[in-house]
Amino acid sequence: MGKQIEHPVGFLRRLAKSQAGNTMAIVAAAIIPLAALIGGGLDMSRAYMARSRLQQACDAAALAGRRAMTTSSMTTANIAEARKFFDFNFPQGTAETANFVPVIQSKPGETTTVQVTASTTIPTTVMKIFKFTTLPLNVTCEARFDIGNTDVMLVLDTTGSMEQAISNGTGGTTTRIAALRQAVKDFYDTLGPGSDATGRIRYGFMPYSSTVNVGYQLPTTHLIGAVSGETWNYQTRRPVFYFEASSTPSVCYRRYGLNTCFATSAAANNASTSSTRSPAQCTAYGNNNGTNPSTSGNAPANTVTTTYSYDSFNGSTAAPSGSTNRKCVRREDLVTKTYSTTNENGADRIFYYWEYGQFPLPVSAFITGNAVANPAYHASSPNDTGGLPVPSTSSWTGCIEERSTDSGITASSSVSSVPINAFDLQIDTLPTSTDTRWRPHWPDVEFTRAGAHLNSQTRINGGWMACPSQSRRLTSYSSRSAIPAGQSSSYDAYVDGLVAVGGTYHDIGMVWGARFLSPTGIFAGDNANAPNGFNISRHIVFMTDGDMSAYQAVYGAWGYQLLDARVAAANTSDVNLTAIHNRRLEMLCNAVKARGITIWVIGFRNQSEGDIQTPLQNCASSTNHWMMAYTQAQLTQKFRDIAKNIGGLRVSK
Repeated sequence: MGKQIEHPVGFLRRLAKSQAGNTMAIVAAAIIPLAALIGGGLDMSRAYMARSRLQQACDAAALAGRRAMTTSSMTTANIAEARKFFDFNFPQGTAETANFVPVIQSKPGETTTVQVTASTTIPTTVMKIFKFTTLPLNVTCEARFDIGNTDVMLVLDTTGSMEQAISNGTGGTTTRIAALRQAVKDFYDTLGPGSDATGRIRYGFMPYSSTVNVGYQLPTTHLIGAVSGETWNYQTRRPVFYFEASSTPSVCYRRYGLNTCFATSAAANNASTSSTRSPAQCTAYGNNNGTNPSTSGNAPANTVTTTYSYDSFNGSTAAPSGSTNRKCVRREDLVTKTYSTTNENGADRIFYYWEYGQFPLPVSAFITGNAVANPAYHASSPNDTGGLPVPSTSSWTGCIEERSTDSGITASSSVSSVPINAFDLQIDTLPTSTDTRWRPHWPDVEFTRAGAHLNSQTRINGGWMACPSQSRRLTSYSSRSAIPAGQSSSYDAYVDGLVAVGGTYHDIGMVWGARFLSPTGIFAGDNANAPNGFNISRHIVFMTDGDMSAYQAVYGAWGYQLLDARVAAANTSDVNLTAIHNRRLEMLCNAVKARGITIWVIGFRNQSEGDIQTPLQNCASSTNHWMMAYTQAQLTQKFRDIAKNIGGLRVSK
């Protein structure tokens, strides 16, 4: 056969049949989706980084805004403060984002929470070829105080010095009590009302001076006087009355010229005497010729009253006549009266004098709060020895005398524990006996041995006698103006009603602040658990403008020290008495902290007066829990700082 002729294949045909050309086609076809995938990843990465910075700016603004808040909702100044933090962390134009204005506000329906939202866009790069020119960026965040369940007792010094002036911090002045009122309101605004569901907040108040006004917060059974007819001993006075105990009549016949008393007229007439008189003299003798003893007007002494009358002349009852000398006989009717004294009043009793001493007085009617007759008052002698009036009636204001104590505590006693018989320093011991129950403070009946009334206005002005504003148990407040169930006034109204009076006894304020707060004491039923079942953090915020100042002449929680001598001997100097009370305070502070209660201490005074005393500084839970304020502005800031620390500021969303 002949050889077959082969024709050469063309380039295009070879190219079409060649498998090597598939890769190029595939690559060419994938260029567009690959570009979209790579470009999208690049643009999304840029957007993610920009959004992270935007979220950080949002969180910073929310925290700053909440920290700046001092009212129940955001103010214009708070919003401006938050915006500064936002702009610092995310300046306009960051990552080429479009200009925008973040929305900063109090969260609707929960005004104490700060809410921040921001929306902007970021331009794309590669994705532009697919007509995706921008990507949206949206963030939102919230900040609030994460308080859990919190109980706060505000133990407040409301002594007389709180009426003194102090700088307001802006070039003017105010009174210390006015500065305190505002600071306590700002404290509420910073910490907030709380919620039973998410975190209950309760506020309690313990104004103190030389005693506390807690009586009407206690069950009656906790007081002396709960049992009808019960008495308590007071340094007082009681009236002494005199009355006629007996009256004995008798008759005496007396012959002129003789001192002898005869039983009959005949015996007197027949008595031998050479004395005779004219008819006129006999008549005069029979008509009270002589001295008649007088009755004592105001002293209960035995007295004799004599009535004289004509009886006979020479044995005859006929009236004498002529000038004949005669024997004269007269009749004397005598009444001998015997008097006695008593402290019991009655229709036949006449006021005699006041007796001063320690006497038991009935208190059952007094602790009801109704007006009772003042047992140290009598209309015949209504004033004290200085001429100052004593009230005829008296009503209990609610202040108390402390229960029994240990007078053996000294300025050097151990502070590791409270003595077993110092019931006045024990926080949780229940009142089950005379020693462990409290007694009504009754200044209207208190007197010195010299007869000076202890409740005079002069003594009140000098701080020697005081009853501060009523205390208030732990209560939830939905706002500062709302009146919660079980209370007679709002948070604001209560704070505005605080008055400054009396001397400075820190130990009485501390022990009662702890009693009102303790979950295991007299208010365990209210304090042991929260309705949501979560744990409760407990805090005492203790504010004072002065150092401990105990005086013998004060009538306060421990009676009248000069005469009652309950804390120390009656001759203890004021300096030593103050040192003893400071030691008692240290015992109390250790006992309070041992119960897991946090103590915050604020000193408030002019800077020239120096810091508060060491015992009170040491009472705080740590050096970070005590602070000094020298102006109104500083005091407000200290209260706000404590509220922020108690609340625990955090981003909640």
